[in-house]
Amino acid sequence: MSHLRESSHILPEYTSMLPNFKNNVYTSQYCEENIYFLAQRMLAQPNIEGKWDINIIFISNPSRTVALWNQRASSSIYNAVIWDYHVILALRGSFAADRDDERGTWVYDLDTRLPVPYHWEEYVERTFPGHSDLPGQFQSLFRVVPCKVYLDSFASDRSHMVISDPSRGPHYLAAPPSYPCICGPLAAAQGVSHNLMSDFVHMGGDVSGFGTVLDFASFKAWCSVSKPDVGGGM
Repeated sequence: MSHLRESSHILPEYTSMLPNFKNNVYTSQYCEENIYFLAQRMLAQPNIEGKWDINIIFISNPSRTVALWNQRASSSIYNAVIWDYHVILALRGSFAADRDDERGTWVYDLDTRLPVPYHWEEYVERTFPGHSDLPGQFQSLFRVVPCKVYLDSFASDRSHMVISDPSRGPHYLAAPPSYPCICGPLAAAQGVSHNLMSDFVHMGGDVSGFGTVLDFASFKAWCSVSKPDVGGGM
């Protein structure tokens, strides 16, 4: 893999109104929560929905072993990290019949070595190099979830991060955030305290949950289209 090169795409000037990701709440190993707070900040910007289609992307597969390159958790840019799942945010230029500007799709990955945000073509090329040549167990699927659906319906009690062994007993795989567990208002109203793994990460044969699950080719096609075409459920 070559070293990072300058992007051939330039983020439009009008994105200066977007939140600076560097000011975002961040806890290592809790990407779904980091992105939740970024999504909240994005959606709070005035008139953003008229300019951008905001979606949360869960990356996983049935075996929960997806290979991503250029992750900060890797020991080298030449080595992939095998995640059970990963979560990013995608801004896609909203469609308007009376507008001819091309805003494209931009990716916010808070765990990448690449620029943030990064144009989707370069992000995909450098995060999933040679994807079609990888063994199937390391290839990625992409669950696309509209921002509002995610903020309303996501819930995590962080139990997926707790393991137990004889010497230490129950303990977290990684230190949890200091703030309370996240539970969206709709999830809370329905008495749901944890649906991260079942409704967002799960991509097995019986795919259900929120958003739409896409394979690699379909995800690239989705990124390349300006008009929103993904609904709130399956």
